Amino acid sequence: MSHYLGELLVWEIEDYLRARSARPERARVARIRVPDRSAAEMVAADLEAGGSFYAAARRAIARGTTLPDDLFGVVTRDEHPEVFEAVPGTTLPPKREGEGFLIIRLVAFET
Repeated sequence: MSHYLGELLVWEIEDYLRARSARPERARVARIRVPDRSAAEMVAADLEAGGSFYAAARRAIARGTTLPDDLFGVVTRDEHPEVFEAVPGTTLPPKREGEGFLIIRLVAFET
């Protein structure tokens, strides 16, 4: 198991370094859209406690605190430039977007 995790970490670092030099314009992300700051803080607390992004999304859905959105998607550099400064696997802090908040985890850059 630890060998696999080491390979995964190397892959994430290589993906990040490739993105820094190639400057991709698109990234695959997982996201949770919530209506307000308190819901965003609940999701952030779930994630800080060591839960997986998917499990935090499921709990937020079960609590009825999510807004309609796809769990997985693609974002562009113009839409979310902060994503392109992160390493794959990073969950970004909740960000106000429109009427609610968006929590994004960078999955991978598209090249």
